[in-house]
Amino acid sequence: MHKYELQDDFNQFSQSRVANSKLNNFSRLEPTLQLLGVQFDQNEAQNIMTEQHGAAIKLLYQLYVALEKKKKAGLTGVAMEAMRPAAPAKLQGIESELYRERLRNLMPRQTDLRLQQVSEHFEMKSKHMENKIARIQFAEQQKVQKIQEEQRAQDIEKHRKGRRRQNEIMARIQAAIIQIPKPPLNRTLKAMEAQKLLKKKKEAEDVYMEIKKFEKFMRKESPTSSTPDTTAQTTTELLSTYSDDEYIRKIQKRLEEDSFAREQREKRRRKMLMEQLIAHEAQEEAYREEQLINRLMRQSQQERRIAVQLMHVRHEKEVLWQNRIFREKQYEERRLKEFQEALDREAALAKQEKIDYEEHICKERDLHEKIAAERAEARYKKHYSMCWEVIDQIIDLSTKTGEYRMLTNNLIPIKLMRDWKELFFNGKPIYEQASIEPLPTEPTPEQLVELDKMNLLDEKDYDEYKSMVGEWCPPEEHSGSKPPPNNNILGHVVHRLMDIVYPPMPEPPPPVFPPFPIQGCVLGKLFSGKSTCVKFLEEACNIQVLSIDTLVQDSIKAFHESEMKSESSLIPREAEGSGKQNEVSASFISDLTVIRNSGCSELPEHDISTTYPFNCSFSQLSVRACLGAASEKLLKKGTNIPDELLVDIMVEAIKRTPQKKGWVMDGFPMTINQAKLLEKALTGSDPDKAETKDEKSKKPSLVTDPAAPKDPPLSPPAFDFALLLDISDTAVLERMAGMKEREKIDLVRDQIQHRIAGFLDNWPKLEKWFSVQQNILVKVNGETEKNLLCKRIKEILLEEIAKKENRSKFLNLFFSYENFNIKIYGSVRGKSPGKKSSPGTPEDLPPPTLIGPPPIKPGSDEWVYIDEPLPKEIPEFLVPYWETVENTYENTIKTILGCLREERYSVIHYLADNRNHFKDYLKRPDHKQEFVSQWQSDYNSIADDLWEDEETKAELHQRVTDLRDRLWDICENRREEAEQERSDIMNDGWLPDHMGILMNHFFSLMQVEVDRFQDTKRFLHDYYRGMEGKMPTEACQEFTRIPLLDIVNVEIPMVPRRPPSPEINVIKQKSKAIQLKSNKEGNSSESIIFNFGADEKLITDTWQAAVTAISNMVRNALFSKDSQIGVPSPAPVVEATPIPLTSEELKKQELKLKMKQEYFSALEYEEEAAKSRLQLIKTKVLTFVEELVMKAEETYKYMEKWLGARFLAEMSSVDKLTEIARHHVECSTRIQYELVLDETDFFISNDVKVIPDPIPPPRPPPVETSVNGTLTISQLSTLHKQFLQVAPKGRKKYSYTFIRELKRCFEHQAKGNRQFLKTWLMKYPWLKYDDKRGIMFCALCRKHNVNLGENIHNFCSGTDIFKLEFINIHHSSEAHAWASCMEAASNATGDQASTEQMLKSMSKVTLGRIENIFRTCHAIAKCGRPFTDLDWMCKLDDMKGVDIGYMFRNDKSARTFIHYIAEVERRALKEKLEKCKFFSLISDGVADNAIKEGAVVYIRFAFEGKVHCQIVGVQSVDKSDASTIKNAIVKTLQINLQVNLSSQDWSRKLVGFGSDGADVMVGENNGVAKLLKEIQPCVQSVHCFAHRLELAYKGALKSIQLYTTLSGLLQNIYYFYHNSPLNKSNLKSIYETLKLRPAIPSRIGGTRWLSRLQTALQILLKGYPAILLASNHQKVKGLLKLLLKMEVVKFSHFLLDIINVLNILSRVTQDRNSSIADIFATMQSTLETLQMYKTRSGPKERLVDAVTHFHGHQLVGNENILPVRTKVLSNLVRRLHDCFCDASQDVLSATTIGSFKLWPDKIKQEFGEREVSILTKHYEPILEGANVKVDEVDTEWSMLKLELYDRFQNIRSLTWDSVNSDYSHKYPNILMLVDLILTLPASSAEAERGFSQMKLTMMQLHSKGMSESVTDLMIIQLNSPDIKKFDPEKAIHLWNSAWQRHRRLQTGYMITNGRSDCSSDSDFDSHYGSD
Repeated sequence: MHKYELQDDFNQFSQSRVANSKLNNFSRLEPTLQLLGVQFDQNEAQNIMTEQHGAAIKLLYQLYVALEKKKKAGLTGVAMEAMRPAAPAKLQGIESELYRERLRNLMPRQTDLRLQQVSEHFEMKSKHMENKIARIQFAEQQKVQKIQEEQRAQDIEKHRKGRRRQNEIMARIQAAIIQIPKPPLNRTLKAMEAQKLLKKKKEAEDVYMEIKKFEKFMRKESPTSSTPDTTAQTTTELLSTYSDDEYIRKIQKRLEEDSFAREQREKRRRKMLMEQLIAHEAQEEAYREEQLINRLMRQSQQERRIAVQLMHVRHEKEVLWQNRIFREKQYEERRLKEFQEALDREAALAKQEKIDYEEHICKERDLHEKIAAERAEARYKKHYSMCWEVIDQIIDLSTKTGEYRMLTNNLIPIKLMRDWKELFFNGKPIYEQASIEPLPTEPTPEQLVELDKMNLLDEKDYDEYKSMVGEWCPPEEHSGSKPPPNNNILGHVVHRLMDIVYPPMPEPPPPVFPPFPIQGCVLGKLFSGKSTCVKFLEEACNIQVLSIDTLVQDSIKAFHESEMKSESSLIPREAEGSGKQNEVSASFISDLTVIRNSGCSELPEHDISTTYPFNCSFSQLSVRACLGAASEKLLKKGTNIPDELLVDIMVEAIKRTPQKKGWVMDGFPMTINQAKLLEKALTGSDPDKAETKDEKSKKPSLVTDPAAPKDPPLSPPAFDFALLLDISDTAVLERMAGMKEREKIDLVRDQIQHRIAGFLDNWPKLEKWFSVQQNILVKVNGETEKNLLCKRIKEILLEEIAKKENRSKFLNLFFSYENFNIKIYGSVRGKSPGKKSSPGTPEDLPPPTLIGPPPIKPGSDEWVYIDEPLPKEIPEFLVPYWETVENTYENTIKTILGCLREERYSVIHYLADNRNHFKDYLKRPDHKQEFVSQWQSDYNSIADDLWEDEETKAELHQRVTDLRDRLWDICENRREEAEQERSDIMNDGWLPDHMGILMNHFFSLMQVEVDRFQDTKRFLHDYYRGMEGKMPTEACQEFTRIPLLDIVNVEIPMVPRRPPSPEINVIKQKSKAIQLKSNKEGNSSESIIFNFGADEKLITDTWQAAVTAISNMVRNALFSKDSQIGVPSPAPVVEATPIPLTSEELKKQELKLKMKQEYFSALEYEEEAAKSRLQLIKTKVLTFVEELVMKAEETYKYMEKWLGARFLAEMSSVDKLTEIARHHVECSTRIQYELVLDETDFFISNDVKVIPDPIPPPRPPPVETSVNGTLTISQLSTLHKQFLQVAPKGRKKYSYTFIRELKRCFEHQAKGNRQFLKTWLMKYPWLKYDDKRGIMFCALCRKHNVNLGENIHNFCSGTDIFKLEFINIHHSSEAHAWASCMEAASNATGDQASTEQMLKSMSKVTLGRIENIFRTCHAIAKCGRPFTDLDWMCKLDDMKGVDIGYMFRNDKSARTFIHYIAEVERRALKEKLEKCKFFSLISDGVADNAIKEGAVVYIRFAFEGKVHCQIVGVQSVDKSDASTIKNAIVKTLQINLQVNLSSQDWSRKLVGFGSDGADVMVGENNGVAKLLKEIQPCVQSVHCFAHRLELAYKGALKSIQLYTTLSGLLQNIYYFYHNSPLNKSNLKSIYETLKLRPAIPSRIGGTRWLSRLQTALQILLKGYPAILLASNHQKVKGLLKLLLKMEVVKFSHFLLDIINVLNILSRVTQDRNSSIADIFATMQSTLETLQMYKTRSGPKERLVDAVTHFHGHQLVGNENILPVRTKVLSNLVRRLHDCFCDASQDVLSATTIGSFKLWPDKIKQEFGEREVSILTKHYEPILEGANVKVDEVDTEWSMLKLELYDRFQNIRSLTWDSVNSDYSHKYPNILMLVDLILTLPASSAEAERGFSQMKLTMMQLHSKGMSESVTDLMIIQLNSPDIKKFDPEKAIHLWNSAWQRHRRLQTGYMITNGRSDCSSDSDFDSHYGSD
């Protein structure tokens, strides 16, 4: 919108994301969007601000459509706003206010948002605190339970120890008791015990069975017993069918059932245990009772003693127990104290740790900034080095191009430029780095670079040659003879043999994975939110999250738990079938192989089994367990897990993922290697191998396999999307600092910088992989809020799932369609080549008389190739043979092409060296200057008294003649020597020898093609013989050889050859007899005629010999006995009955015939290809030789041209020297300065004087002069002496005698010395003394009549006061200085010399005075002041203290000086005209009562893209006919510019004539344009476009009554206020009352009719209420009625819209720099705007479309002006079309290419081609006269157009002067044509402005005639620079030169009439004026 000028307040927009900033931005956007018609309200704004999906895209699309419509309409924002009606605009403003209010209500305030964020933050914090408290409480409960359990264990242990001690005591007691034999045991008791044991065992078994049944029942009822697929399906159905509440309710129910089952099971177990315990206790009780009874029965005294001892022991225990309790209390107190101390220490440590952590965070930030700075610096250095290398290569390419432009005369061969571009694009240096001619065994790096360059160029040349493109592209006349792209038969044979010898390796099958709904990965830096997002996706979208850290831990855990294969196969493979076990075992073996290859080979089975004991072997472990074992082994060693092992773990996890559940990787892959390994593992395609395979497939081969399969389609990537959470490093550090989990912080804190650096290092490669190669990368800003981020990621995931589903549907449809086509195609193709038809009998063969389908051509797609079995030796022999053939062919071609390339370089350098050598030879020194110096010395040594002697002059002339002859002889000898040198260069034999070398190289190419054909023929012959079961035959004949040229003493890098064949010997003998010779007898370029015809015949004969040899080989193969493949040998003819053939024999015979047909078809293919390549080689060698001959001839012609130009220049310099010498001889003057004849230049060196200057006279002592009556020192001394002589003694009064003596003394002192001293004449050469009259005078002032009017001592008329003081005053006076200047100028020769001498002699003061006067006169003329103003302006300068002297201060001097200032401008204009190539004339006539009729002439020209239009002059005419005006134009050019329009030099530059539409100007029969076409037929007459516009406008509105009424209304309003000051003052007061800007109604009509009418309408409409109130007068009631008419008001607005459009066109037509193309472009937009006004109102008219009041006043009358406006627009459009009908003329319409505004936005190849052709055809004589190469104009136009479009984006902003500055030397011809286009005049507005200026000037001069002063004033006013930039130096030079010529003529006239030097100064005053 800023580009289209719709929104100019972007600086007030805010980039913040706060609510107020959003409200501000969308409030500012809403009016602009409504102006464009885009639907935009508060709902749309809210959707965009809340980031609703698709809202911003929809708005941008609507904005794009609206801007495109606006661009087509071409309206600016202001225009669109102005075109809107008032009512809708006001309503829209109200809606905008409502929109802002509603948007403010919808959008919450920023404080509310911040409050919400703070509340959410505190809620999260409270939740976190609650969770923390719950965890603490749970930990405390756990701790209490643990203590209780420990206490219970201690009690049990204590109880157990007590029992043990009791048992020990009892044992001691029993040991002390006397043993009494026990009675025998009762069998009943044993039986009861056995019965009890059996009962307990049975009950235990029953309980175990019940538990087992219960578990089995629960297993059946539990959903976990179902298959994982069923579980996943059930879960999915539940999720999709029920709501979350039902799902939670089911889970709760299930938990309740499980808890109830557990309680029942626990009850049963406890019941059984209680029963067992009760039975056991009962048994123990019975046993104790029995023992007690026995003990009581045996109690005795000893037992009582023991009981006493026991009582003592019990007492001791009580004491020990009390002591222990006391000790425990002490321990408890100590523990509490230590615990409190520990808490204090922990608090201090925590505080210190917090401080340390903050310091560490600061250090980490500093370290991060340092690392970031280092990374930025490294990146900058890397980019800088890359840019430096590129710039270095660009400079090398530019300098190389510049060097070769000098070598090849600005014509660089295309081949060289292609080679340089190839080196440039591959980063190789263009200049040679080192020489590789003597290549050492260990080359240097520079030599290796050169070898790489050679290999690169060889490969490029070989590819072009093999593919016949580029340099080897066949010409158009031979394009039909291009060989077939491939020999299918040979390709089939070669690739069949290759497949036999090198069988291809089968590619492994791709891995099989179930189709997952979504596959992706989430990447990002540490703390970027990856885990949070994937957890959200896992919960929200049922996505499996794969975290590599978790997976590694799970693998290690599986290894520790000894996970088996059966346990890992949780997901059934329904598609695998019976081969499931094999695939599992294969995957297990492959995984183990990967583990061992990745560095885990040190983990044998026994190590794992011994380290981690379990009850199975290593082979029974699952793949995940094996991977975990390898990972743990590496982690224990402290090494990283390799990428291969990580990828295997990830792939195994993917295999375990349910099929209907997608998966997302968390932070994996982390490196490009992991990404590639993962791609290979998931898709089966190896990216590295694919790139290698592509590089191998690009290797060129001579033939290709016709049955080669096409490239398989690219497999889809492993991921459906790769999501990057983009976050800055600063945010990572901030998030790390904000974490509160100390354990994670400690783990991450030491790795944060390394992990950030690792991500930054690896991410560029990963980004390229995911974005460029796989195009799946999606970037999300990770610094947004958590909710928004999760929501955005969920949207992306759902979009990718939908895309994948659509893609799978499309692929299924596509593959089904492809299978259908394959079936159809297979049925049409029929049998494959590998299948054999069933044997048939002869009876089954079709009869020969039947006409079947056309036979299948061998090698076509339908042809079935013969693939009979071959012996094993045949492929092993033929494959190396064919490889040798290919390698030999390729290497030989590269060698020859490299030699050709080197020869091309050598030829270019040879020709360039010859040219430069010859130029240097022409500039060799000579001895002419010695003769000139000797002659000048002899000439100047002649005595003074012999200078005027006629015999001496004759002798001197003879010496000059001798000098000239001698110099001419030297020039002639040098010319002959140069011609001999040129002849030696031409006849040195280098070019013919190297031409022969080039021909030999091309003949070697022909030999290579013949060898290839012979080798291919031999290869095919042996192959087909091998299929017959025969061995290859020996070579029965030698290979064919092509002869080479014999070149003496030239070493040619030849390719190794075989001996020549006998059939070519005759041709070789003929070729040896042909030798290349050069004609060494002639000395001119015509004598050097290369024998191109003989070369052409030799090349043609050699080519014919090669083609004939190939044809003979084919013919011999057809008819030779050995080559009859498949044909049985002829048997002896025996007269016997023919033996009938069996079906097998017929089949073999048919196979042999087919084999023969295939063999000969392959030979025909090869023959055609070989002949085509030979034809191309012949064409190229002929072109190459012809080009070489043309270059050589061109070089020799240049030499001849330089030689002739040099000779003529030397002769011209000798003639100039002779002319100068004869002039000095005639003038009898010595040559003071040295004459220099330097090669072709002759000049007089002012720095070297041959005659020394005379010794200057001694400087006189300084003389003191009296100033303002003050006496000098000498006067005071004299006065003192007089006083001493006449003063009386004593103090007496002065007497009359003393006074008289004093007066006499003063008179004598004042009178001075009356005696003239003769020494003054020697001191002052200008001083003369008249003895008769007794006066002295200045000879120079009297001679040149310079009199300043001195009254006392006038040295011009003479003075009798002989004082040295007066002489010195006159010597330094201005008058004497001026006389000295004129004397010096009169003695010098030439005007320029006099001017320079005058300026040298003139003092700085005098020169400054003249410059001031010239500046004043220029200011008078520039400002249009009368000449008489010079007097008072000089007086004003005197008052200011400006020194301007006392001369040239009247109006006559002003007129003279102004004339010379104008003359300088005229001469400058003429110099510009001489430089430019074309010019046009603009003329117009004037007829006014105040002045006499006349014609003003302007001249228009363009130089280097800049247009100049300047006045030439004004010429009066007697009558207004075409002949008189034409003669006036010619006379004006002749008088003012000394340009003779009839001469050929100037007439061939005239291209156009511009004038108004009068018949006398543009009449077809007798107009001025017709007369000018007689002088130059190509002149294009142009009718003034501004005048045409006026005619069209007046004609369109001529018959419109409303326009007449409105014009009269405006005119009457103007006169009403203009003629009455009272009315005007009343109107101003009304303006002030209404608070409007005062604007008085203006006048309409006149010269500037359009702008005046526009101003009058604007004043009327803006000041309508004031004018209406002021017009409420009785005299102007009619005006008031008109102002209140509705049709008048509406028509005024409509007319103002029209005037605004036409005013733009008028400004363009009146611009002096506008071309015809610019006017056409503006005219086109004008017509389009007027056409638009037909269908819709203009911006002003829309303001009053539906109004009944205007400015509060009721309007009356008819409001429908539609018929009037339709008529006006139709008339105006039609008349504009008619008036600008010249646009349909070819020449004028072709000039549209001269305006960049009419150029298309994007390049079109055909643009301008027709226009350029028309212009060059029309102006061809003029262009040829301007040295424009017409044939190159079209080519330069196409190239210039391409370069401009490539270089500049906005083509319409260019100007031709900028284009000329860049491309004038590159495309001079087309730019010259553009200057011609710009030269054509577009209007005569400049002439009309000139007439206006002329009227004003003549009014100031009070003149009615076209005097010379009028022309001078107009030239100064219109052409000269401003007053500040005016430099009067050139005008002073010109004035002085002309004045000196005038003085010399005047002096000669006075001498002729006997006037003396003492004449008056009346003549001087009459010409220059006096004071």
